[in-house]
Amino acid sequence: MTDPYAVLGLPADSDDETIRRRYLELVKQFTPEHHPEKFAAIRQAYESLRDLETRLRHRLFEAGKSDSIDAILEELACRTSRRRVPLKALIGAVQKP
Repeated sequence: MTDPYAVLGLPADSDDETIRRRYLELVKQFTPEHHPEKFAAIRQAYESLRDLETRLRHRLFEAGKSDSIDAILEELACRTSRRRVPLKALIGAVQKP
């Protein structure tokens, strides 16, 4: 899988609103009628980054685990007003077959 941040042309520390705005810009630019492959890649990248929980899953389990767990938990605590998700629940949800 390609890096969803690279597909959307965003830095890895982008917030929800920045990701959403960039997705909408790209969807307008690359319509499914004229660019079906590019549109599909953009859609898949957005789906994997659409909210903080999916971004954390990507960073923990698909991106080589280069970030420390403490840094990821700090991001979760600082960047969202949504209810906090325990790390054990996040790991358990991803590891289920």
